[in-house]
Amino acid sequence: MALTVGYDVTPGVKDAFVEPAEFAINTITELAIPGRTLLVAFEFLCYIPPWIPGASTQRLCADAKGAIRLTREGPYQYVKRKMDAGTSKDCLLARVLERDSSDLGYVEDKELLKDIMASVYFGGVETMKISMASFMLAMTLHTHAQKKAQEEIDNVVGSYRLPSYEDRPSLPYVEALYREVHRWRPVTPNGAPRATVRDDVYKGYFIPKGTIVVSNIWAITRNEDKYPDPDSFNPERFLSLDGTLTDDTVSYVFGFGRRTCPGRYMADKVVWLMIVSVLATFNISKARDEETGNEIGVDPDAYTDGTASRPLPFKCSAVRRSEQAESLIRNAAGVAWREEEHDVQ
Repeated sequence: MALTVGYDVTPGVKDAFVEPAEFAINTITELAIPGRTLLVAFEFLCYIPPWIPGASTQRLCADAKGAIRLTREGPYQYVKRKMDAGTSKDCLLARVLERDSSDLGYVEDKELLKDIMASVYFGGVETMKISMASFMLAMTLHTHAQKKAQEEIDNVVGSYRLPSYEDRPSLPYVEALYREVHRWRPVTPNGAPRATVRDDVYKGYFIPKGTIVVSNIWAITRNEDKYPDPDSFNPERFLSLDGTLTDDTVSYVFGFGRRTCPGRYMADKVVWLMIVSVLATFNISKARDEETGNEIGVDPDAYTDGTASRPLPFKCSAVRRSEQAESLIRNAAGVAWREEEHDVQ
């Protein structure tokens, strides 16, 4: 929201903008799980009024629709009020609204603008959260890869500042780890449905124009010819023998063709920065049972079904790497720090 509408969210506080958006995202994600609702199989059920007894899914959809409406209207009106008062922050929506309508590409339809701003949140926040949850899971299970990345960061960046995007070319192992997170657990294993624009023939199969096709991202990531032992987490698969990066940027995880993720460049930068910042400041490991002191097991395959696949909640330990790291964390987040174990969702 800071990027799109210049709005800063306060951690740990119920937010009038975030609450409805999260409710809508969670509802859509839940209903997208195959077999979760009968509405997919019996479309006529969609027309049953939500007040009918037993129509719980219809009521949930109606509530989600209201939440989506709030997510479209609230941030837009917030920026408009700030601009009228002369106190708006630099953000995407303010820049568009400030442009002269005669400029090429100016979006005159305010309803379309609302859709764009909401789509950035709906399409970006959940997917980036899932990527970070998978990263935390990988680091909990594979501390050796974490330590190698931390050694590289310490050697290149040092411990007196957080890594910046300008450091990315100088951190090949971190980049390899970032790519492996996306390959190991792609956010959308089945991609997005598409339709063929013309008749086609593939390996002897005739595919008529208008056929719905699904890109099997999961199968691509499990191609043993390209990724030996594909279920293992191994950042080195993206490094050549001389330590340089390979040409495989796993761009396929963002989709193909016309339906390639429009926010892929922003997501790529934001997720990379979050990953490298966590590596620079935290040691991630398995949590321990408070009574026995034994490590709490974590299942690497415990993921949800559906369009977007995220890890089920798991426990991990996040401990600052040093007092200097604590200072960097406080300065970056502006919040008090405490070491603790976390449930990652």
